[in-house]
Amino acid sequence: MAATCPACALADLTVPVPAALRDRETRLDRPTRKLLDVPDEPVARSRTSTVLLLLTALSALSTLDALALLVRSEAGGPAHGLLSLLSRAAVTAALYRASTALRRAADRRHQAAGTWPATYQQWRPVRALWQATWLCRGCRAAFLPADPLRPDSPASPPLSFEHFRTWLTETARQAETARDSSPEEPAAPAA
Repeated sequence: MAATCPACALADLTVPVPAALRDRETRLDRPTRKLLDVPDEPVARSRTSTVLLLLTALSALSTLDALALLVRSEAGGPAHGLLSLLSRAAVTAALYRASTALRRAADRRHQAAGTWPATYQQWRPVRALWQATWLCRGCRAAFLPADPLRPDSPASPPLSFEHFRTWLTETARQAETARDSSPEEPAAPAA
């Protein structure tokens, strides 16, 4: 079932945006594809933080190896094994602390810059909204039909491709703000 375009009132030239981007017969040019593509999913960790986490895992394995040597009492006696174990554990802890500090600093920079969506939880509604939007090939407009995600939601106005991504993120942001600020329903009285 095709959605009717709010600009030209045609339904036979409309297609969901994700399907239009996958369609091989009527290819969209690269600039148009970029304008209609879903915003990138926020990266939870920086590359440096990921490398440090990998080094932490390798260091943890080395620490376990030192523990195994201590248990078997090889390689120079228990004092040497205990010193080796403690030094490896200290390196593991330091690597982990550095990784988490870098991740927190990156999160603070994202929030300070006002980048939205900044988290995966914020990105999910943006992607859901993107999946529900349609494209009219006749008048080259993107739109959200009535009732795509919630009952009684109105259709969006026709959107130019240049304004599509901004509209997408702002609409999802407003929906999240409205959901977060809505009063909780009162609990039913106990009988």
